[in-house]
Amino acid sequence: MSRRALYREYRPTTFSEVIGQEHVITILKNQVKEQSFSHAYLFCGSRGTGKTSTAKILSRAVNCSSPKDGEPCGCCEHCRIAQEGSADIIEIDAASNNGVDNVRDLIDQAQFAPLQLKYRVFIIDEVHMLSISAFNALLKTLEEPPEHILFILATTEPQKLPATIISRCQRFDFHRLTIAHIIARLQTVLQSVGAEIEPDGLRMIARAADGGMRDALSLADQCLSFCGNKVTKQDVLDTLGSVGQETLFSLSGAIFDGDAAKCLSILNDIVQSGRDLGVFTNDLNAHLRSLLLAKTCGDCIDLLDCTDDQMRLLEKQAKSVSEAQILYTMEQILKVQSTIRYFPAPRILLESTLVRVCRPVDDHSTEALEARIALLERNGVKAASASSAAPSLFEPAVEKEQPAAAQEDFIPEAPPEDAGISLPWEEEKPNRPQPAPEPGNASEVSPASEKKVKPEQKAASAPAAGDSEAQRIWNGALNRIKIKNPMVYFLAKEGTGSALHGDTLNVTFPAAAESKMSMCNATINMTVINAALNEERPNTSVLFRTEQLNDQEKKLKELFGSALTIEES
Repeated sequence: MSRRALYREYRPTTFSEVIGQEHVITILKNQVKEQSFSHAYLFCGSRGTGKTSTAKILSRAVNCSSPKDGEPCGCCEHCRIAQEGSADIIEIDAASNNGVDNVRDLIDQAQFAPLQLKYRVFIIDEVHMLSISAFNALLKTLEEPPEHILFILATTEPQKLPATIISRCQRFDFHRLTIAHIIARLQTVLQSVGAEIEPDGLRMIARAADGGMRDALSLADQCLSFCGNKVTKQDVLDTLGSVGQETLFSLSGAIFDGDAAKCLSILNDIVQSGRDLGVFTNDLNAHLRSLLLAKTCGDCIDLLDCTDDQMRLLEKQAKSVSEAQILYTMEQILKVQSTIRYFPAPRILLESTLVRVCRPVDDHSTEALEARIALLERNGVKAASASSAAPSLFEPAVEKEQPAAAQEDFIPEAPPEDAGISLPWEEEKPNRPQPAPEPGNASEVSPASEKKVKPEQKAASAPAAGDSEAQRIWNGALNRIKIKNPMVYFLAKEGTGSALHGDTLNVTFPAAAESKMSMCNATINMTVINAALNEERPNTSVLFRTEQLNDQEKKLKELFGSALTIEES
């Protein structure tokens, strides 16, 4: 006789062998003891939780001549007939027999008395696959079946069943099996076949089974076929296509450190070893979830179903990172997990995502901002630099009180009073004094006032370190832009006229305002800027560029992107 799969060879034959479903087994055993059966049962639950096995056991128990403590005795004639296969126990796959004609045949069979047993039992698996017409045809027979008929319906998706079907059955919900239950059953089965799998390997199989005993036995069978009767942890990893915990800890650590190069190196090793990137992404998300639970709950072995050593490692890594970093990384990896199977180049998708989570520059969400701050603190940037950047990050709409002279934009030619322009970013202040300097004399502002002017104010004010004629022309153009289009003015005022070469005006933007410079280069905005500039100085074109940063400013720019404003002391 050919060898059978482990999940078929070791299918439970009694209620006591069904694990993890005590709430269901207790009720069914009591009904067998009292011989008070329902005419229809509905077994719901995810795959591999024991629905079909329990249905088969129940079909034997109701026909047993002398049940023992609610269990089929296995010795009487009815039990032997049921075990060998009887015409009175009929299993129907609703996925392939889902039409109304199939249900009509079933109803016709239900009219006949059982041939060998006391009850004729119909086990309908995946009953949610029946058509609406088939359900309607079954309703009357299911509500008032003949006394010798018993229906047992099994489904993984009870929400698809009509309420009229559910209300006619006794419903039992089968729970997912815990890792402890799966490991205990695997050890029993392996002992019966004379095989051994290392404890860490058993735990990996139990995790991969996702609460299903059939999946766990199939994976164990696959490992035994691959390695023989002695299976190590590495053999299980090779069979599952997974990566070890060491790799996950190393990769997550590199992500939290912002070390993109190390992340890509680890990913390359994973690809070269032949691991499935879809499985790896699932493993990485599971690891991030474990870190989040460890960060939130501390010692949570009961939630993670892990060993004490693994819990200690998770707690150690969770303490070194912020909750914001973990949440942001999880959010990005979850997006990859949902699309990687359909992406033609999964490695490229995963590499770009890892670089993005290591350098959250262009993402301006709150989670990304918190992740940047945590990364800044983790990399040990001086507190003074961080504190100088903080106001521009968290208080963008609040202006500190400045002296009267410093509050002005110092634009040489102010717009007319009847222009009626009210800019949303300019703070209204009562009794605001008029600017002291005359047009064209903005360079005479006192040094004490200029020290307190922010970079964005300096951009439209007196020339800092460039061609004074270039700055004068740019200031005049800014006045005209402010009247034509206040929003373009808001972008352009970050620039400073740095040089005038013939008919080309060079305007320099600070590195922190690179995104605003890019928006100024847009065709629709450039049209407004060129028109204003040609009114100020005919036949003149503008060329935008960014200023150079020192090493520390580059590091802050890399972490915070365009959201960062560096104030001069």
